Amino acid sequence: MGIEDAHRLYEAFVEQDPAEAIRVVEDVRASGVAQAQLFDTLYVPAMALLGGAWASGEIDEIVFTQASVIAEQIGSFVVPPAARQDTGVTLVIGTMQRDHHTVGKDIIAAALKESGYRVNDLGLDVRPAEFLERIEQTGARIVIVCAEMLSVAHSVVRVREMLTTGGHEDIVVLVAGSPFDADPALARSVGANGVLHGAESALRVVGKAATDLSGGEAS
Repeated sequence: MGIEDAHRLYEAFVEQDPAEAIRVVEDVRASGVAQAQLFDTLYVPAMALLGGAWASGEIDEIVFTQASVIAEQIGSFVVPPAARQDTGVTLVIGTMQRDHHTVGKDIIAAALKESGYRVNDLGLDVRPAEFLERIEQTGARIVIVCAEMLSVAHSVVRVREMLTTGGHEDIVVLVAGSPFDADPALARSVGANGVLHGAESALRVVGKAATDLSGGEAS
């Protein structure tokens, strides 16, 4: 399997052709790629192409949204057959209020679930108070806030402010989305502890955060 297959899957998303998308997945599986590898080796690269095309202006907001729907529809075909051993680490993830983009969040959430994290996915259009409420309900010490719109990305500071007001200054806030990819300083300005640049980055950064929080031993 090569980048050509990821391009084929990306094109199927953009053309709003779920049948072709499934055909690509089946072709790659038939070539010898294990089910457990499809997500990382095919789906994630295709989604990276989709996100990059939208960020660069190659496709517009409407095409991106429609393509994202197709990507969600075929997600079950690339999910690994079973999750890995439970890490015992609980985290909260959601897309910030007034933002309805789901693809980036879903990729990160799926990768973390596969790796054994206890993921509380709040979905889209999440108010700062909802992040706080779920953190207090679950005892999570890591929160991931996603935003694909610049105006929304700036408002992520409200999550940090609400956590601080609620006595949760020690919560690790991680952010994800195109505005943070483009401007690393933006994450610092909204009080985030780090930026996630996709699935691999999420596993690395969240893993380090969990280890740091537990004093060197993930819990």
